[in-house]
Amino acid sequence: MAIIEGRKIRSAVIGYGGAFNIAKMHADHMTQCGIEFVAACEMNEERLEQALKDFPGIRGYTSVEELLAQPDIDLVAVITPHNTHYSLGMQVLESGKHCILEKPMCITAEEGDALVCKAQEKGVMLSVYHNRRWDAWYMAVKKLVAEGAIGDIFSAELYTGGHGHPGHWWRGNKEISGGIAYDWGAHFLDALFGIMPGKPTTVRGFTNKLKWHDVTNEDHMEIVIGFDNGASASLTVSSISYAPRPNRRILGTKGAIISNGDTEVTLYTEEDGKRVERKIETGGSQWPRYYENIVDHLTKGGELVVKPEQARRVIAVLDTAGKSAAEGAELRVPFE
Repeated sequence: MAIIEGRKIRSAVIGYGGAFNIAKMHADHMTQCGIEFVAACEMNEERLEQALKDFPGIRGYTSVEELLAQPDIDLVAVITPHNTHYSLGMQVLESGKHCILEKPMCITAEEGDALVCKAQEKGVMLSVYHNRRWDAWYMAVKKLVAEGAIGDIFSAELYTGGHGHPGHWWRGNKEISGGIAYDWGAHFLDALFGIMPGKPTTVRGFTNKLKWHDVTNEDHMEIVIGFDNGASASLTVSSISYAPRPNRRILGTKGAIISNGDTEVTLYTEEDGKRVERKIETGGSQWPRYYENIVDHLTKGGELVVKPEQARRVIAVLDTAGKSAAEGAELRVPFE
């Protein structure tokens, strides 16, 4: 991969939808980290006008092909619904530009592998916006684990959800979203694989469709993952869960961690033969560090933090879990 030297990285986004203003956040973080934001591509005229208003002086396009034909753009972030990430990502990579995909990377394991291979073929960077590696809770847990505070991890339980209609938009549409676990579940699995030792080798998925029949996503999904070192983990994503539970519970041979939210984690250990419970404040999240790393990687050759192979692994587990639920059997994970 050629290093960009002597000038700023020039970037663009594909997609400037109004949901959570995610594209604006990307552009804000890019500029904050020294990237020159030069263009936006958006089919919706009102949203394109908003992009031009938010960032005066940038260029606006309604055609992906026209955007990608611009020689002064180095990096393109794809910020669109899940089922478009693969096709748009392949277009960006084929054009020879560096590519960032919003999470999840794509829908199927085969798509993830094709994206990784295309980036290697073209000699360009591919990364996925797993910005929540810089969530305060995650950085705190990573530090505790690295310090040996809970010993060797043998089990982890992840949960997100509640009881409520998922909404009449793409997040409730399985064809577009990939399924109930692809949104928040992608963040949770990426975090899990950064904490757990070993590689995921087996997956068993379970799904339920019991209440929200006016949308196509599952109501509830549980994923059980086996690792090559004998450890195990589970992820539950639900829209029919009446009772709460911790977002994250991590068990080790010397202690445990419960993380519920982002402002603190609870550490359980033993001191002088007595069980000790300690609340640890986590500080603030640092999402712009994602783009700081992108700049370091593209201009200095620094190590890429969110590697495409890691994002591919997340998709492989999600995809395999869906197949496992359909087949009613445990399956092997591809691309370990």
